[in-house]
Amino acid sequence: MQRWFLVGALIGVFVPIVGGGLTFQLWQRSNVLAFGIHVQGVNIGGTKPDQARQILERVFNSETFSRITAGVFWKERAIKRVRLSELGVKPDIEKAVKEALQIGRRKSFRESLVEFVRAWQGGVHLPMPCRLDEKTAAQILKQIAKSLNRPVRQALVELVGDKVHIIPSNNGLVVKVDETLNLWRERLSRGQWETLPLIVFEVKPEVSTEDVASIDSIIGRATTTFRTSDRNRTHNIRLAAARLDRVLIRPKETISFNEIVGPRTPKRGFKMARILVRGQFTEDFGGGVCQVSGTLYLAALRAGMEIVQRHRHSRPVEYLPPGLDVTVNFGSLDLKIRNPYDAPIYLRTFVKGGRLTVLVLGKREKGVIYKIVRTVEKFGTSEVKPIPDQNSSQGMTKVTDKGSKGYRVTIWRLRVENGIVTKRERISSDIYLPRPKVVRIGMQRATLDTISSQTPQTSQNPQTSLVTEIGNGQRLQEQMQQGNEQKLP
Repeated sequence: MQRWFLVGALIGVFVPIVGGGLTFQLWQRSNVLAFGIHVQGVNIGGTKPDQARQILERVFNSETFSRITAGVFWKERAIKRVRLSELGVKPDIEKAVKEALQIGRRKSFRESLVEFVRAWQGGVHLPMPCRLDEKTAAQILKQIAKSLNRPVRQALVELVGDKVHIIPSNNGLVVKVDETLNLWRERLSRGQWETLPLIVFEVKPEVSTEDVASIDSIIGRATTTFRTSDRNRTHNIRLAAARLDRVLIRPKETISFNEIVGPRTPKRGFKMARILVRGQFTEDFGGGVCQVSGTLYLAALRAGMEIVQRHRHSRPVEYLPPGLDVTVNFGSLDLKIRNPYDAPIYLRTFVKGGRLTVLVLGKREKGVIYKIVRTVEKFGTSEVKPIPDQNSSQGMTKVTDKGSKGYRVTIWRLRVENGIVTKRERISSDIYLPRPKVVRIGMQRATLDTISSQTPQTSQNPQTSLVTEIGNGQRLQEQMQQGNEQKLP
């Protein structure tokens, strides 16, 4: 009796399970949606796909959907609210029904059964997926970007007289339109249309307020002059000076003049002007740029900066004393200077009339100044080099090169702290060989003899002078008697 009771109990348990399982499998093969399925709050459970489409189309018609708005956000801040219809957003009813039909019809029988029971007992709520018209959305997004985009602003160091004034920097903002559209498309396809985030790229300034906060003074300056009548040379000086303006030199950083100014080519705006090559004057693109490098060099010396690389001209130039000039040539000869301080240095350049000024701005060392001392020895004679010119009339003469004497120049820099010399550096020792005066004359012999006889001869005895440049421009020149040369401090 007990045995038949147990058999009956087992049959009572398993028959419903087996029967329920068979019923569930029969339902899976049908096209009826599981009970309890909702799309955006609309119940479509227990209906067939065609019926579900009709219900959703009736609820989410164009008139109803056009009133739905979405918030455009950036950094949890609402930038704008827009109607979905303005963005060209439309409900993807076909996709909604397809996703609803998958409830309870997964690959795993167990997973499908659990999902089916959950929908039946508590309901499954699905979002309404949407399609995005990217052309329409892009137009709206570009309008938003136009109002939100902001150009990056570098920190600037300005001068009011000799006082430093810092203009703060600002980060730039750029709305990434394509990336934002891709994100919106993905979110809308998942029914996440209540909030639409913007992808905004923040552009950091190359020179920030913090970078220049410690700059408080002009620590070095130099001014040279030029003839504005030479328009091409003036143009090149202005162009090179403009590229040197507002250059930040970070602590311990070395800068290259050639890298900053770049190649001197017509494509980059440079013009033909007079240059000095191997002691001879000729013309090439970028003539006048050496004056900018030389002016920077002198200002850097007066600011206490370290000279990493510098080359002299083959002969003295008119705008700087021998020993303080610099020749540069892109790709071969460069001027490199290093910031030796723990604070940044900032360059400013000004061209006004025929004056070029380079200022070095930094953090002032209290009680410290730098003095530049030159020892100069002249040597050689002013010879004349006559060149016959068959294209000129007989007896005509023309000086094509004024020539120059020879110079031996040593540059010293003194660091003076509270009136006491605390450091003495020999910066350079240069030799400029004498150059003859070149005169083009006619073919008559008498003219050659006349010119040669009228040329003054200079003393063969060298003369030494000491030139001390104090601070940022004061100059003291003392002629020294031969055999009684003053020693450098």
